[in-house]
Amino acid sequence: VVYNPAGLAQMTSTSASVFFVPQQFGLPELRTVAAAGVIPVGSFVTGLEVEQFGFDLYKETGVRIGVSSFVDEHISAGATVSLTRIAIDRYGSQTTATVDVGLLARVHENLKLGFCYLNSLGARVGVVGEQLPQVFLFGATYSIEKDVVLIAEIEKDIRYETIVKGGIEQSLFDFLRLRVGLSNNPDKFSAGFGLTYSNAEFGYAGYSHSDLGWTHQLEMSFVILP
Repeated sequence: VVYNPAGLAQMTSTSASVFFVPQQFGLPELRTVAAAGVIPVGSFVTGLEVEQFGFDLYKETGVRIGVSSFVDEHISAGATVSLTRIAIDRYGSQTTATVDVGLLARVHENLKLGFCYLNSLGARVGVVGEQLPQVFLFGATYSIEKDVVLIAEIEKDIRYETIVKGGIEQSLFDFLRLRVGLSNNPDKFSAGFGLTYSNAEFGYAGYSHSDLGWTHQLEMSFVILP
């Protein structure tokens, strides 16, 4: 729902997850709490996400609704509509709508390519009409047998330099996944793991900013209806 709505089509079960960043860069004011769910309905998969970032003086509250379906056997497409309310103490608040679109294709048994365009309609916010970020995302995953996945991504905000990201995921013992990643502009290193038991998965990730330090992230996901 957040990064590429085309990926929703791959979900075959009704699932839900919660996500928590207690202190971004060690600042409790920069806290994120989110919850999301997906429901397959016929040939479509629908997703919903609710997220809140910030504190009393500055707060962003967002609701995203996405839908995705397979265009053919190997290609899926999707779109997400987001409503984001930005509230600044003593300055008031404003709600803005944005639309994200995405594609995902399996071009080989082990290779997937993805594309997403965030804020595709160029929505603006505020009395001066400040443009919200418009971002192009291009990504690829390559599976080495069933235990190792290599990931690469290029992110381009039309206002800033291109960001290049890379990562690897290693599966162990059918219940543990280890993950590491790197990116530039700015330089960041990330590492984490996922633990799966029955229909639930717990995930942790931490990433280090070259100037601002560490941020810790927690996630819990559940399969509600297989």
